Amino acid sequence: MNFAVDWVDRVDFVKMREMRTENLRKAMKKHGLDALLTFRAENIRYMTGMRPLWWPITFISRNASMMTQDSRPVLYVTSGDAPRCRATMTWMKPEDIKPCGTMEEPGIVDTMVKHFVETLSELGFTSGRIGVDAGTYAMIETIKKAFPNSEIVDGDECVIDAKAIKNSEEIKLMRQSSKIAEIGMQTAIDHIRTGARNCEILGEVMKVFYSLGMEVPQCNLIVTSGEETAPLHRFASDRTIRSGDLVFMDLGGCFNGYFSDFTRTVIHGKPSDMQKRIYAAVYEEMMTVHELLKPGHTNAELNIAARNVIKKHGFEEWGFHGILGHSIGISGFEAPLIGELAATGEKTFEFQPGMTFSCEPAILVPNIPGGGGVRIEDTILVTETGNEILSLHPYSEELLA
Repeated sequence: MNFAVDWVDRVDFVKMREMRTENLRKAMKKHGLDALLTFRAENIRYMTGMRPLWWPITFISRNASMMTQDSRPVLYVTSGDAPRCRATMTWMKPEDIKPCGTMEEPGIVDTMVKHFVETLSELGFTSGRIGVDAGTYAMIETIKKAFPNSEIVDGDECVIDAKAIKNSEEIKLMRQSSKIAEIGMQTAIDHIRTGARNCEILGEVMKVFYSLGMEVPQCNLIVTSGEETAPLHRFASDRTIRSGDLVFMDLGGCFNGYFSDFTRTVIHGKPSDMQKRIYAAVYEEMMTVHELLKPGHTNAELNIAARNVIKKHGFEEWGFHGILGHSIGISGFEAPLIGELAATGEKTFEFQPGMTFSCEPAILVPNIPGGGGVRIEDTILVTETGNEILSLHPYSEELLA
């Protein structure tokens, strides 16, 4: 979003990549990994700095990266993208950027895993513990057979640990990504009018995002309105907006490898008393998040306090849904998590400076004229003394009145 200029220090990408590599080395030692083999797009980018060729399909069979505790990273990139990566990724040696076949057929998997064995041997690994972050069944089984004297273990937790606390340069990029998301949100609000379609408004947002350098949306972005806010339509339909409708917008994207994600719900026209009740409850829940998402508190503590706000307002039936918060950074949605209600078992942890979360309290009440689905979502950085809200767009004064 910013130009490269000579009159101020902005993002130091060399420093950022060096710090990420060091974080991976420390995490590998912590988890007892002699080698790390990654297939997730975000983990490959964290290790190598490779901007992926974004596809609306699985990524885990198209690229790979690997390193040992002492070696440099090596990248295997989808073969059509290898020349571009060699020409532009000057921080890596050209011979460390190799073409990768699409590992969707058993024969191709066999061929590529043989290459991985050779490369890891060149990096000094012959046996030990190999962490693998993801893969198809065929990929994992072939890797196990190719390393008979090694133990294949979970490598995803290692990379999650490395990514959890952002360094100073990553935080700069997250602020810029959030700034673009704010511009997109204001654009969406400016285009709300009677007769405008949800998809039309999202189209204006996407124009702004790509004009300002966003690589890809954070997800299937949401602009929905009226009765489509509860139950929530998690996309932008062709519904037209009418006076008295809630308009629910969940926007964000990837800028220079780092994601933004935040939600605002506004009213077109005059809100009803029920819409204001719902919004007030969600707003209070978000203020509880702001108060507790700080060092010295845990995700479990925050989850309980936030859910208690919903109970106090009498919205348990419609407010206990989905997830309260998720980590965000080089991926748009990643661990560690806060309050995943669809299944229990998330890890309890204390908030640490440098962690970043997207927190999204919501209450979705069906059958309310004009809609009864409200979400407020903020991207929040944990700091030494508290937190910093990265998504600075204001909340709805009309619904808080």
